[in-house]
Amino acid sequence: MTAAKAGLEGERSHRWRLPAILLAGLLLRLAVFAWIPTQPVSDFLGYFLRAQSLALVGRDELRRGEPDASHPPGYPIALSIALRAAPASHGLTAAKAGNAVLGLFAALVGALLARDLWGDRASLWTAAIFSFFPRSILMADLIASENLFSPLWLLFLLLAARRWTGSRSLRLAAAAGIAIGLLTLTRSVAYFLPLVWLAGVAAGRRPRPGRVVAELLILLAAEHAVLLPWAARNARVIGRFTFLSTAGGAGLFIGNNPRATGDWYDWQPDLERLRPGIGARGPLAVDDAAREEAVRWIRANPGRAASLYVRNLRIVATDDAFVAGMAIFGEGISPPYPPADVLPGIHPLKSHRQAVSILLRGAGIALALAAFGGFLVLVAGARRGSIADRALAAGFAAAALYVPVVSAAIAVNGRYRWPAEDAIMPLAGLGLAWLAKSRRLRSDPAGAATR
Repeated sequence: MTAAKAGLEGERSHRWRLPAILLAGLLLRLAVFAWIPTQPVSDFLGYFLRAQSLALVGRDELRRGEPDASHPPGYPIALSIALRAAPASHGLTAAKAGNAVLGLFAALVGALLARDLWGDRASLWTAAIFSFFPRSILMADLIASENLFSPLWLLFLLLAARRWTGSRSLRLAAAAGIAIGLLTLTRSVAYFLPLVWLAGVAAGRRPRPGRVVAELLILLAAEHAVLLPWAARNARVIGRFTFLSTAGGAGLFIGNNPRATGDWYDWQPDLERLRPGIGARGPLAVDDAAREEAVRWIRANPGRAASLYVRNLRIVATDDAFVAGMAIFGEGISPPYPPADVLPGIHPLKSHRQAVSILLRGAGIALALAAFGGFLVLVAGARRGSIADRALAAGFAAAALYVPVVSAAIAVNGRYRWPAEDAIMPLAGLGLAWLAKSRRLRSDPAGAATR
């Protein structure tokens, strides 16, 4: 078989295999949320209520007539589109169906990223990982902002990877900035993602400082242009011009005070003891006071703060059952009030908690091993002098570490590892494609060399 013919057949194979994988992943998500009728609680309920408010009256409000900015608006806006397309009685089903579609987009963009960098086989492996990874499947059942964050995150990595491998363009920088702005409107932690972009650029071909500065300025301008309407809205309705949400201070306080453990807890009484009457002054005053008290405690207790930071990183790395807790096993969680179970009544999965935990942990370990294999492939290429592989290794490492490292200063749980897992899935696709190719070469070196 000639190389040209083999390449043509490989392209045709990719054309039907990729849609088949994506369709299977979409149908699996639809089946799972139909079988597991999870009810939104805690922040997930907040996102749903905001989406309902946007769909019904066009305002981003958790409670009617009480505008706030405690959560970014991106995911509620996306959900509201799905809610408008469905009868009010089927709003939750419509939101979960929207999540399933977002999961399909994440798998598609991840596959395009892997194909752009490493070819068809890595693309198909990456699509399969995104489509069938247990945590990703269960995410569709949760009204969680990560459902939107995931495809946008992969889009940013696609744009950044093109820059890391040598495509220098002010237009590309602007597109990356737009992606970061949209990510920040989904989760405020994305605001400093230009640092990840810079990590890959700095590790690549020796850049001209003036060119990098120009690209960075364009990227930052595009990011803030996307965020400007949100900041203007905040100035108008809550009295503060801010590109971010107004819950950062509370998060910092929950993770840094004498009673902090790294986990979330009911922190308001502690802040009230430190600042009597602060709760009556409104959410902005509460958030400011919480930030001030957290910073004061960190300065007075640097050793304890550092210990909590390391503990939080460990929580992020090991809490692989959080998605199951919020989709299947959680009981007595508030809001709502009174507290509710995430999966009311009897369900077969409730009697198989250990099996679900083993599945999630095993999948996470397998993903990490496959991604480490892909990372080693890049490192090996860098050692042979490939500047592109060196840049990609640095860029993907920075992307995988970014959310856990930035978030570990606040109270954390397993949600903060989901973007890290999404970032390494293309690397896992590369690792599995390389392993499959190596096995073929060992079993049929002559035949593999002609394909």
